[in-house]
Amino acid sequence: MVSLKKLGNCLSFFLSPPCCLHCKKALGERSHFCENCFEKIQPIVSYELSITQNKNIKVHAISHYNQLLRPLILSKRTKNVSGSYILADLIWCKTVFSQLACDYLVPVPLHWTRRFMRGFNQAEEIAAILAKRKGATVTPILKRIYQTKYQADVPIEQREENVAHAFSLKKLDIKKYRGKHLILIDDLMTTGNTLKYAARELFLLQPASISAVVACRAM
Repeated sequence: MVSLKKLGNCLSFFLSPPCCLHCKKALGERSHFCENCFEKIQPIVSYELSITQNKNIKVHAISHYNQLLRPLILSKRTKNVSGSYILADLIWCKTVFSQLACDYLVPVPLHWTRRFMRGFNQAEEIAAILAKRKGATVTPILKRIYQTKYQADVPIEQREENVAHAFSLKKLDIKKYRGKHLILIDDLMTTGNTLKYAARELFLLQPASISAVVACRAM
């Protein structure tokens, strides 16, 4: 007997045939990209980001910010959460995330006003999916205390100042993070300043390690 779920999947397939998100080529199964476009998402070397004079973190990304990934990143501005799910899947497939030591995933937070307007935080959505696959925990230990401008909308020379005092630690049980492996999660790294100041707060927890995973990098 055919289950209702399988029947629903069949109906969905015929009513809305799957196609490549980029080139719109018809696909034979539910997928995000055709084989040709998927291969165009080229992996990049991890980036060493300086946090303080003697502390660095590695930033891992699917690829550079390009025509294939850009629509998925910007889908958050139209309140479309599906882009987050696809980005999480690509992070799992195209980065070293699955091999990283990890106890807690820390999504880069939005200011509450922006989160309210959008309805979700893309970094949180990505983190939730990755945590489930890896068997890790998502923790909201960071909070955004100022509503900053979008980094992409700020002149490069002003971007560090835009986020320099944007984050603080929540008053949770911070002792449990000591000696643990933390991974910062975000959708896009432009100049790296957002990750830099988020990581500075996390280093106050005295973790064993901090790394960052983003969907793509603009540098």
